Amino acid sequence: MKQNTNFTIGFIGLGLIGGSIAKNIRRVYPNYQIIGFDTDKETLATALAEGTLDLAASTVDQSFKTCDYLFLCAPVSYNIAYLKTLKGILKDDCILTDVGSVKGPIHQAVKDLGMESSFIGGHPMVGSEKAGFSYGSDRLIENAYYFITPTESVSAEKVTEFSQFIEEL
Repeated sequence: MKQNTNFTIGFIGLGLIGGSIAKNIRRVYPNYQIIGFDTDKETLATALAEGTLDLAASTVDQSFKTCDYLFLCAPVSYNIAYLKTLKGILKDDCILTDVGSVKGPIHQAVKDLGMESSFIGGHPMVGSEKAGFSYGSDRLIENAYYFITPTESVSAEKVTEFSQFIEEL
């Protein structure tokens, strides 16, 4: 993967999984720009203070327009709702992914919104009895199975690129 500061990754939801992936990216790719949104303002403040995030967004808005990858890490129903907002914001070559365990509804929503060429669903097989950003770890997904569920319309190049990125984490 590129090691430059022009590569930007966004997170919507910074709980245990989203926060852990963001912390892992910060460790492996310290020069990447990381933008995050969470409904819990204390989580955003903590993520900024400890250096996981470069920018905390107060809403899902134009802050995410420069993202090369965007991880949807909120509950599935929220992720689906955020898709409608993101459709008009994300650049065409952004890889959009999620970490939800249920794939049918989000794949249908992506299809309905015409976002199939950008979507590579994902599900890391990790977890904890604890929840929230403060319990996240920059090594939570290390050596874990991470399933991806690309749409039929996403290019093989994007799938390969994203798969390699996840393997490096």
